[in-house]
Amino acid sequence: MLVDDDEDDQMIFTSAINEINNGIKCSCFSNAVDSWKMLQMNNKPRPDCIFLDLNMPFMHGFEFLQLIKTSKELNSIPVIIYSTSSRESDKIKASELGAFNFLSKPNSFAELKNKIRDLLNSLCNKH
Repeated sequence: MLVDDDEDDQMIFTSAINEINNGIKCSCFSNAVDSWKMLQMNNKPRPDCIFLDLNMPFMHGFEFLQLIKTSKELNSIPVIIYSTSSRESDKIKASELGAFNFLSKPNSFAELKNKIRDLLNSLCNKH
């Protein structure tokens, strides 16, 4: 799952996922409120991981991360912060709130693919 309010970033991210492995299904949400509502539905499958932007309308990414990590049903889902921020304070806060990792949005598509591939591999090795 990708939660990011920027449609261009959604398109680039899903293109990278498809090039890594076109068998991976990536659901995109433009805000944390809608994605939280979807996660609350018991009839929907849970995502294997969530890539989460920080600066979004309606609910900030840190608020969403805190909701996920305090939910008994959802706290085992790994959350990777996917943000334009590279501030150390954001990385520390993400870690304190239980994020699996922090990925600053890279400048090139090739770098994005490599970083996502590495993260997905580390998630697979964790489970």
